[in-house]
Amino acid sequence: MTLAPNVGVQTSPAASPSAAAGNPRYERLDSYSDGANEVVRYRLDNGLEVIIWEDHTAPVFSYQTWFRVGSRHDPKGCSGISHLFEHLMFKATTTRAEGEYDRIMEARGGQTNAATWVDWTYYKAKLPRWELDLVIELEADRMEHLALSSDMLEREREVVVNERLMRVDNDPEGLLSERMYREAFRVHPYGVPTIGWMEDIRRISLADCMRFYRTHYAPNNATIVVVGDVATTSVLAGIEARYGHLQAQEVPAEHTPREPAQADERRLTLSLPLSSPRLVKAWKAPPSGTAEHAALEVLCEIIVGGDSSRLQRTLVEELELASDVSGWVSSWAHPGLFELSITLRPGLGPDDVARIEAIIDTSLEALLTSDTLTLASGTAEFNKAKNGLEASFYRGLADVGARARALGHSRVTVGDWRDLWSEAARLAAVSPADVQRALAATLVGHPATVAVALPSGEPPPDDDPADDSEGGEASDSDEGDEDASDDDGTRHV
Repeated sequence: MTLAPNVGVQTSPAASPSAAAGNPRYERLDSYSDGANEVVRYRLDNGLEVIIWEDHTAPVFSYQTWFRVGSRHDPKGCSGISHLFEHLMFKATTTRAEGEYDRIMEARGGQTNAATWVDWTYYKAKLPRWELDLVIELEADRMEHLALSSDMLEREREVVVNERLMRVDNDPEGLLSERMYREAFRVHPYGVPTIGWMEDIRRISLADCMRFYRTHYAPNNATIVVVGDVATTSVLAGIEARYGHLQAQEVPAEHTPREPAQADERRLTLSLPLSSPRLVKAWKAPPSGTAEHAALEVLCEIIVGGDSSRLQRTLVEELELASDVSGWVSSWAHPGLFELSITLRPGLGPDDVARIEAIIDTSLEALLTSDTLTLASGTAEFNKAKNGLEASFYRGLADVGARARALGHSRVTVGDWRDLWSEAARLAAVSPADVQRALAATLVGHPATVAVALPSGEPPPDDDPADDSEGGEASDSDEGDEDASDDDGTRHV
């Protein structure tokens, strides 16, 4: 598999010929080619998009269905419905009993999962090459013929209720993250947890679920991504046969409120059953698909990416104030957060939290006001951070499932699936000056949202190791590893 960031030919809808002369059911929209690979997007006349990347290296393929609906689209009073409905999609259809989907896929050697986050929901399957017709049939069946009952809803509701209890209400890390996001996003729905508020989870009705299904699980709101040992003609013929008769639906226009500019620092302090204090500091950050976002990713790597990063050296190794430092930049469709998370050593208190905050601010200011990134040592530090990110990016695309995920993610967040190649180019183009400009535009001198959790004295949960801190409301844990857990950390079947 070759993926060249700066070498490729893109075709636009205007330049693309119609697919399969004599067959008006689908058209070729656009494509990308780097000489070794050609990836093409098609669209059926009901609006269903299909992206195909043939790769005959191994006799497997990934089949993913991406819906342009996530928790930011959840109706008021129904927070969590996108996530709950993802669970329900593994139930019965009018042609197959509950559990039959999983039994069939497992018997054929398939790996399946699904995930929901703020911008999207997707369903993934990875199978041997000869099972293409099977997965097309099964996925089309549940997209059209899902058959839910009140009993199914109540059973799955209890699963989600317990999931929320385990991952948020009874988990200090999850609760701290939820409260921080609610404080950072007071208007935009990114402040509402993907899993939903407990009162909303308990009140979602069967009618709400079926209305959600008919509205958002429409062909004109979906993109199917197929990567691997397949023939394009077979994929298109199968999808047209199984999905072509589905009717496009009227998907409501999105009216997501813009988050007002944050004028002042926002701060909250919680008393939680932890073995040591936690500090999370987050600034508003640009959306995915921008040069500024790429520069902030490099900055994050310089600050907290690995044993040689600045805060790791200062806080963990030299001053021994922290046991773990981490950070991330949200890759979302709308502006998100640049987030730093610090786990302090046991026995430290509020004064030490304040000291660490001051060290973070001083470290960021030093990067902005000095020439440390352009001196010999700084250039080595910058190059190591950027090279590490680029290497991780390419390693993460070795698996057909990870490539399908990257294409689908680009389509629903940036709006253009070909941004996968643009992302590689943006990372390669980042310079020290770009990092400093992004630092000045986003962090230094800009108000942050700060969340601090202090030990309450109660015994911490069993899964609260003092040296484990994870940034973000959820993590892209399956990116580059198709066998890993999905994005919100659970197996939804």
